[in-house]
Amino acid sequence: MPTPPRLSDLGQQDVEVGSLRSRGRRFAELLAIARRHRLLPIRRLDFTRDPATVDLRRDQAEHLRRALEEAGGGFVKMGQLLSTRDDLLPEEWTEGLVHLQGSVTPAAPDEVAALLLEELGAPVDEVFATFDPEPVAAASIAQVHRATLADGTTVAVKVQRPGIDAAVRRDVDIAMRVVRFLARTSAEARQVGIVDVAQQYADDLVRQVDFASEMRNLAALRAAQARSARPDAVAFPEPYRELSTRRVMVMEFLEGETLSALRAVRSDRDLDAPMRAVLDAFLRQVVFDGIYHADLHPGNVVLLPDGRPALIDFGSVGRLDPGLRETVQELLAGYIQDDTARIADGVLRMAPVRDPEDEADFRRDIAAFVADELGPGARIGVETVDDAVAVFGRYRLKPPPDFVAAARALAIFEGTLRTLAPSFDLLEESRDLARRQIRDQLRPKAVRDLALRELVGVASTLRKLPRRIDRIGEAVEKGDLAVRIRLFSDRRDREVVAGLVRRVLLVLLGAGAGVLAIVYLATPVRSDAVLSTAGAGGLLGGTAVVLLVWAAVDAWIARRRR
Repeated sequence: MPTPPRLSDLGQQDVEVGSLRSRGRRFAELLAIARRHRLLPIRRLDFTRDPATVDLRRDQAEHLRRALEEAGGGFVKMGQLLSTRDDLLPEEWTEGLVHLQGSVTPAAPDEVAALLLEELGAPVDEVFATFDPEPVAAASIAQVHRATLADGTTVAVKVQRPGIDAAVRRDVDIAMRVVRFLARTSAEARQVGIVDVAQQYADDLVRQVDFASEMRNLAALRAAQARSARPDAVAFPEPYRELSTRRVMVMEFLEGETLSALRAVRSDRDLDAPMRAVLDAFLRQVVFDGIYHADLHPGNVVLLPDGRPALIDFGSVGRLDPGLRETVQELLAGYIQDDTARIADGVLRMAPVRDPEDEADFRRDIAAFVADELGPGARIGVETVDDAVAVFGRYRLKPPPDFVAAARALAIFEGTLRTLAPSFDLLEESRDLARRQIRDQLRPKAVRDLALRELVGVASTLRKLPRRIDRIGEAVEKGDLAVRIRLFSDRRDREVVAGLVRRVLLVLLGAGAGVLAIVYLATPVRSDAVLSTAGAGGLLGGTAVVLLVWAAVDAWIARRRR
């Protein structure tokens, strides 16, 4: 008699079926939104820069903005990224999408009040002295309200949009299914590791709906900025942990205008100085701190009244482990010194070539790429990324996803620079700022901290050393000491040995055939033999010549390959 299904199994099946239905409904909803805003078929959209179709592009961009807002969640984030890429899209498209960074329709006030009551455990008027129900900013995942504490301190209350958690997870699942389909059907997508990159972005988007994680990110970035040589160059809001939860985050309210707001009113303010300060902080975060703000679009940079830039929105923060950070430092040092060999060494340490014979060609291509795309007067653009992907793809290199994420963050910031400070030379400024940061690492305090960290590591090793020496001595005394060596682990070594063995065998066989040929030719002719001795000698002699010539040609080819 079959075992009846357990209630827990039935419940799990119901959840899976419900999730499948939810995804199906969401996919149908996305198609309906696209059709309603006349975005399908895609070939109808005008991405040219033809002056005669300006009005058409402006109308289509407005419909795309409304569609992304209606879709919500990660789709708004995608639009925010595209709004900074005027090298990819015509001006009408980027101007239409830029309003996604400050014009998202806010959630209903009663829904916000209910969420605050649930999270804070008390009505809003009991937690805050004042609370403005009208948000000062509304984004795809959260909105920010101005409030004051009992002591009169003005704070920003970041409230998660009701229901956004489940919606983001569902949209991420749909997007990842599409990405995996692309990876199965496109060799180029597989080569650049599109699944790994998309998965990292998806995980990052899911983390953005957890404000406890964002609070930790803010604390880590503030601590790293405080340790820097110029702690006041870039501001970060002060967090209030005791008033923050997974869906509510309270922090210092920073007075000022976002760069997207300044761009919207076409401000004539010189933004080179604040952009230089943000770039300086970003480079230090990536290269030395190992934690960086990964979403530096114009809506996440506030210009304070004193002219300093401040960073906000810490849901998207990337991290580099110490090993990858050392590789990035090596790449930066090679770039500053124009040492393409050092740059190639760093790339190969991070993503080794699969065929060692390709290494020399890869080094030549890297040198050409650095000279052409990153040399004096060069500007980073979409062509730069395409050329880098082509070089990596040619040799089947797969860089770590964390490195790709850092490059993506730089691309976002580069788009911000391109739209707000077109005259800003990112490459040259990066060189100068990197040199200054390297000098900062040689400050007495920095050197002392580094020495202390290294001493801690050395002390730990020294503590283990006597025990390890004792184990080695004990193994020697018992006769159990063994050394494991893997011979010919390199394919080139195996090929050299195989070729040598092949040539030796060819020479031995050829020499043997030659000796037998001489013997047969010197033997008197027998008329009753099936094959005459002269014929056998000639056949063996011909075989000897073929084998010896084969060995000589093989040796010549092997010498040419070295």
